[in-house]
Amino acid sequence: MTEALKTSYDTLTTDLHRSSVERTPAYYLEKWKRRQGLLARPGGGKIEKFRRIARFKAVSVADILADRLPRVLESEYHFYRWNVGKLFCTYCNCELTRENRTQDHVVPRARGGSCLGRENIEPACVDCNSAKGHKSLLEFLMTR
Repeated sequence: MTEALKTSYDTLTTDLHRSSVERTPAYYLEKWKRRQGLLARPGGGKIEKFRRIARFKAVSVADILADRLPRVLESEYHFYRWNVGKLFCTYCNCELTRENRTQDHVVPRARGGSCLGRENIEPACVDCNSAKGHKSLLEFLMTR
């Protein structure tokens, strides 16, 4: 009886509805690539996900002016700002690349600035960020 039970199910999956799919090494490789984002999917990705969600969120001009944007739209804006468009240093206006791009805390964490909120983080080049250090924005701009 136990022999029949052991062979009557697929040990590689807990989903009985998908047991008709053949679980070959190629299947698991494709699954891993899909999870890692290595497979190109037309119309997919994070931006498309934000667009689908935003279709069901009504936003008015009054909401924008009152700073009442839904979190998904704020997230879309920050993702686009840091990953899609060209980035420029906030302080010297040079174009940023992956090699010289850093995130600068406008109000330094050493002086009580938040490390969690996106409002306190601005793009900066390595030179400006290291020159600013733990100075306040006013002190940094005065020494330049």
